[in-house]
Amino acid sequence: MDKAKRKSPYAGEWKPFFKKLPWLLLVPAFYGIGILASKYPDITESVYSAPLYPYISRALGYITSLARGVSVSECVVLGLIVAAIVLVIVFIVKLFSGRLRFAQLMSFIMGICVFASFMFALFYIDWGFNYMRPSLYKRMDLSLEQRPVEELDALCKRLAASANALRSGLKEDENGVFALEKDSAAEFSKIPAAYRLLGADYSIFSGTVYPAKGVKASVAMSYGGIAGIYIPYFAEANVNINQPALLIASSAAHETAHYLGVAREDEANFVSYLACTYSLDASVRYSGTMLALINCANQLYASDAELYRRLVSEYYSEGMLRDLRDYNAYWDSFEGPIEEAVDNMNDNYLKFNKQENGVKSYGMMVDLLLAYYAKGSAQ
Repeated sequence: MDKAKRKSPYAGEWKPFFKKLPWLLLVPAFYGIGILASKYPDITESVYSAPLYPYISRALGYITSLARGVSVSECVVLGLIVAAIVLVIVFIVKLFSGRLRFAQLMSFIMGICVFASFMFALFYIDWGFNYMRPSLYKRMDLSLEQRPVEELDALCKRLAASANALRSGLKEDENGVFALEKDSAAEFSKIPAAYRLLGADYSIFSGTVYPAKGVKASVAMSYGGIAGIYIPYFAEANVNINQPALLIASSAAHETAHYLGVAREDEANFVSYLACTYSLDASVRYSGTMLALINCANQLYASDAELYRRLVSEYYSEGMLRDLRDYNAYWDSFEGPIEEAVDNMNDNYLKFNKQENGVKSYGMMVDLLLAYYAKGSAQ
């Protein structure tokens, strides 16, 4: 009499679960490649960032740009939320009706994990390796070094004087606060032209970029303290259009910098300023200059509060002060646990992608500005 054959756990209802299991190896594989790429930034630049990424960005950006004025990323996120809610309801109904077997539930959970693994791998392919490329100051041949507070003070005065001159001819709302001439979409359309002019002088910024998209759920972004976000899966720059007009253009320019593989946030802020200064539109130049001034003045206050107070009293016009009060009041109104949670998530995201200073790394924009102007004055 033949012995009964033992049933393999890989067969039958558990087979879909075990077939999906190997795909989870994508996570350690790409994480390991990322660590290797960070150790050899020059190879990352020559293999991925310079020859390959521009084609990825251009292709994806072109496709999503066809949806003019509509954030594809926002639509997809909304669709995923709705789909997730429907699936949860379906599974709860099946679970309580006894039609859902444990093996099916585990297979479904494994499917979610596999999807997350694919998205993790795709993140690196579409974008993530740009975090491991050489720093922007190296690619622009800028000398980062410890500089005296007098240099920072001089830079703040230069930026404030420029902002003051630009501010005098700009549109104001009924409260005397800077306002856009038309709407955010019109402002976003000015940014690619600014990048074309910047790229004519600096070839590393000469790639193809597309206008940023305004997010309909911008109030939700404000609760998270988010002014803008670049979605690498669609190569799409998204901007919070509910925020004050002051930094709307520079936020768009910041997210647009990511099209060019400028991954680090501090570097994107610096490039945003450069692009805005190349714009032929005064409102865009003002927005970029104020972005730089806010960052530099905050650092000046931390270094020498008396110099900061003198800067504000002598160089800030009443219009600039109104704009800053309005800007600060807006973001202060959204402070709370949601903003803190999102900030912590962003901090962890930056650290995971080798920005060891986390959110504090945004301060490096000041060092880049000082180096940029030091190099210009030396030439």
